[in-house]
Amino acid sequence: MKSKIIRRVWFANVALSAALLINAIAANAKVSLEKEIKITDIGLYFDGNKVKRDVSTPDNGNDSYDYVFGSRITPHGDSVKRYNQYVFMTWYKGGKDNRRVNLTRYNTITESMATIEFPHQHSGFHNKPWLGESHNTIAVGISPLNGTLHLLYDMHAYSKERPIDGSLSNDYFRYSFSKLNAANVPDEEFTLALFVKDANNDYKHISLQGEENYKAFSNLTYPQFFLNSNQELLMYMREVGNSNGGYKFAKYVANQNTWTDFTQFNAMNAKSHGSEYNWGLYGNMKYVNGKLRVGFQRRSDNQTDRYRLQNGFYYAYSDNPDGSSDWKSHDGKPFAVPLIDADKIKVSEPGELINEKGQNQVHIVQGFDWNVTKKGDVHIIGKVRNVARTEEVNVHTYKPAGGSSFVTTTDFSGADKIYTSGDNLYIIGLNATGRPYIEKALGGTNDFVQVYSPKTSKRFRHGNVYIHEGKLYYYLMEKGSSSQQAIYLQIIDLDIDSTKQ
Repeated sequence: MKSKIIRRVWFANVALSAALLINAIAANAKVSLEKEIKITDIGLYFDGNKVKRDVSTPDNGNDSYDYVFGSRITPHGDSVKRYNQYVFMTWYKGGKDNRRVNLTRYNTITESMATIEFPHQHSGFHNKPWLGESHNTIAVGISPLNGTLHLLYDMHAYSKERPIDGSLSNDYFRYSFSKLNAANVPDEEFTLALFVKDANNDYKHISLQGEENYKAFSNLTYPQFFLNSNQELLMYMREVGNSNGGYKFAKYVANQNTWTDFTQFNAMNAKSHGSEYNWGLYGNMKYVNGKLRVGFQRRSDNQTDRYRLQNGFYYAYSDNPDGSSDWKSHDGKPFAVPLIDADKIKVSEPGELINEKGQNQVHIVQGFDWNVTKKGDVHIIGKVRNVARTEEVNVHTYKPAGGSSFVTTTDFSGADKIYTSGDNLYIIGLNATGRPYIEKALGGTNDFVQVYSPKTSKRFRHGNVYIHEGKLYYYLMEKGSSSQQAIYLQIIDLDIDSTKQ
């Protein structure tokens, strides 16, 4: 596979063309804030100290909420979706002693809101509720085929052995689902009574299919929902993690009100299937531009190479709407799932862009994401540095639609996520002051220009992005104090003709 490396050398005609394109985009940009809606003043935030990953860590004895991993829990993960005239948002209620799962529905026409609070409380790190756990997100999905609502929440690879005291042996998977057409009921009917109780008379089901299946539904993390081109609801999660993890996904069968069995994207324990090493994957699965796609960095169990944790850019897609077959590498070569040899779908090795050769010295973890435009431009981003931090580059690797090879440039400012709408590519985030900003480029290029940067907005901690029909639904937590902080929804018009998306 050939790859073209671009440095900071630009010929005069290329620079002129890029400048004209940037000026044209900037001149026509009319990105604007349509609405800002406060969802609540009491979203959960881990406002205490980051502590060791040790279940013996005691409660700090006060109202501040100590945590492991990260301080963010609301909004986080797959927490915002648009369906008909509604926007659905998930969140945990603060403070430290509350932690309950909530689902809010906002009506974009009437501007009314309705919220369902569930009995379940955030479990905390290894079921220690005084230690916040940022992996334990709440995902929301809606089936357009029968109007059902689906929630997956508060999981980080739980099993009979995790936590080791066995306290989640019968509570390792958390799934709630509604009755038919619950997504469309009037506000006064949008209540907990819409959701189906399980055998324990609560709303947490231990599998997607009604019957307990420990092998299939234990050790799962990072739930996400998406719709395919047939408007069927799919979900995926990561099984286990680190250097021996896998992606698995299933499809909701609306006319039977149940889910298919999982399809395994990659083989667990790959070494036992002939791979030289076991490996895990750090990235995500998305349904974008009419196909189910996967992009990740590999975390190999090889402890003697130069990579500290992850290496490589890997990408594949399926031509089957439910992803159960017809998988191909970026250059169209077919392969069977579960995938055993990750090198079959390798795009490039960003670690080669720095000179570090020492064992376990190349760090490729932060700033990784990927996306695909409507016309088929594939974009992958990442950050590479050595452990000593004497070398560091931001990487943008992309293949324009119809192209035969990827282009890699380090003339890229970096980002945590990239998004697409129509043929455009977006970087969306918060600047150093905590205010939103948007950069835009035409798909298949690296020509980013800022098109939105308000000077007087509120200041936010973090946010989740969801783009639907040319509108950005930016779900944000305002900067505040304590374990109860305000969360908002901003609806931003991206100035795109939705009929061309």
